[in-house]
Amino acid sequence: MAISKRLIRQAIESLSEIDGILMDPANLVEDAFLLAFAFPHDNDYLAACASTRRALERLAAREVDASSLKYEFEGWESYHYQHRVGQGVKATCRIMYRRTPSGIEVKGFGHRRIPADFYERMAAATRRARQRPAR
Repeated sequence: MAISKRLIRQAIESLSEIDGILMDPANLVEDAFLLAFAFPHDNDYLAACASTRRALERLAAREVDASSLKYEFEGWESYHYQHRVGQGVKATCRIMYRRTPSGIEVKGFGHRRIPADFYERMAAATRRARQRPAR
């Protein structure tokens, strides 16, 4: 069963209102859509969105630590989290971000392997951003 546009829109609205988070709106929309692709059942999608929101809030509040990234992502960090909180549930999701004086700048979030490797997707997004004309 596919996730409805209404649920995706609600997720985007919920995630966009978190204090201390800076994220490119186009990336937020894409990540919310791809999360629906990774978790195509309503209850799994809603759980993944709620987990993403909690993770972002905790990162912005500096309540948790993450892994520093290297190479082309030097200066960025990766936080791993469960899409559904539970004993024995693997950390299937990732958030790539960097700290700012007022919170965090989020490069992206999503499932680690669906629809593609998370870090490869973030690299592709970086390449696209570099190719955009300056405004």
